[in-house]
Amino acid sequence: MRGLRKILHSLRASSGGFTLLELVVVLAIMGFLVAMIAPRLAGVVAGAQRNADDTNISRLLQATSQFQERTGRLPAEMTNLVVETGTDEYQAPNVSNNDPGDGKEAFSADLGAVLPLHIHLLSEAEANELIRLGITEVRNFNPSTAVDPLYNGIPALAPTLERVPVDADTPVLMVGAGHDVGGWVNSLGVAQNILHPSFAYRIVLGFGQDSELVTEGQLQGAAISPQGTQTDNYLFNNYLLVLPRLQATIDRGPDVLEVTASNAAGQEETFDLTERQRNFELTVLSPEGRTVPPATVWTIQ
Repeated sequence: MRGLRKILHSLRASSGGFTLLELVVVLAIMGFLVAMIAPRLAGVVAGAQRNADDTNISRLLQATSQFQERTGRLPAEMTNLVVETGTDEYQAPNVSNNDPGDGKEAFSADLGAVLPLHIHLLSEAEANELIRLGITEVRNFNPSTAVDPLYNGIPALAPTLERVPVDADTPVLMVGAGHDVGGWVNSLGVAQNILHPSFAYRIVLGFGQDSELVTEGQLQGAAISPQGTQTDNYLFNNYLLVLPRLQATIDRGPDVLEVTASNAAGQEETFDLTERQRNFELTVLSPEGRTVPPATVWTIQ
């Protein structure tokens, strides 16, 4: 930069103004400097966003755990990540194809690559267990172009963030499998990646603007990830909460009771998917499927 200032000073001293050639030389030097610095700045910004994400994940988990200890329940008004496409018809939101040219899908491609999500219709016993945890009602995601004009996904019939009670047959998203009117629809029996096999048969909700943690002032803003706001690839930019596996889900008799999986570190284990989890065994994820500490992705055999 000092060299550039010297050049500008000498050009001013030698004439009353800049010639076209002199301006071209200066612009070429500035363009060269920008080309050298921009990639480094982009890396710094991306690293800062990841650090902020990690901090937010830790704070969200801490805030949720403290709320649970203080009240004996989970925060109300969580986002139920489903799309109502017709009367009593629901689908899981679509996953980004990483092409901003065709608009935004609902979920990030990174999340879809490590967290297989399925529509799951609650049984009466599952609904009652969720209610005991404090999840008495939820707000259905129902993404639309009204929320973001760039949205390009499954059209929702119902309003965005419509409040619905938790009851038998309420649709939710479950990791790895789901039970619909015809029985269990299960993808755990096929080779696929999953953030961790212990996530199987667990319900996933989102932190949204209506979450009790936000409305009570325990969270600033609406639990939005700084990384998610920088992309035109997907719509859902909020953090997610993976609930503990419900005892009522285990009692419902999933098709796959254990899986064998391996990870990039060379570990191979068999996981019991019917193992009961305690109420405080919660996990917070970023919209890109990041955890703190970072999880090692497993591949189900």
